[in-house]
Amino acid sequence: MKFSYKIKDVFNCSLERAFKAPILGDATKFMKGYLFQPPVTGFEDDKTWGQINGKRYPINNGNLLVKKGRMFKDVILERIENKYWKRTIYDFEFKTLFFISKAVGEWSIIKLNDDKIEVTYTYTYYSKSWIYNPLTWLLVKIQIKGIMKKAFLGIKEQVQSNEPFIYELHNNV
Repeated sequence: MKFSYKIKDVFNCSLERAFKAPILGDATKFMKGYLFQPPVTGFEDDKTWGQINGKRYPINNGNLLVKKGRMFKDVILERIENKYWKRTIYDFEFKTLFFISKAVGEWSIIKLNDDKIEVTYTYTYYSKSWIYNPLTWLLVKIQIKGIMKKAFLGIKEQVQSNEPFIYELHNNV
């Protein structure tokens, strides 16, 4: 079974900045962790990131529940320029998420006017088995909701800062 959390807001920026921010921005500035998930401190094997089927491995410094190193595999599934991103995360390295098979993140934008962009951010988590549905529901309602709210604010801040996006500088995406 799957469980989702969705956030919607309006960003004051160009359509292009709202589109690029969650994928091409410096995720170490907005993936700051929450409760048992430590912050992302960097990425490994990210040369293809920003392209369809591009991948990367977020890394962290660990804590009592999460080992130091790679957290999971992050892969871009779909990219519709200035409209939509779809990605998946799976192969979770920390054993506390033994009940999750994968998660799918979606970022969609709609231009309201020249500097107002409606952004919808959704993550859907999939249980490995029906027996784990209560754990997955609890994870999404507490942990993922907190992570996403924090990340969304960080993405919005990065968008409106007008700083160049890290993957544009390194990968010429």
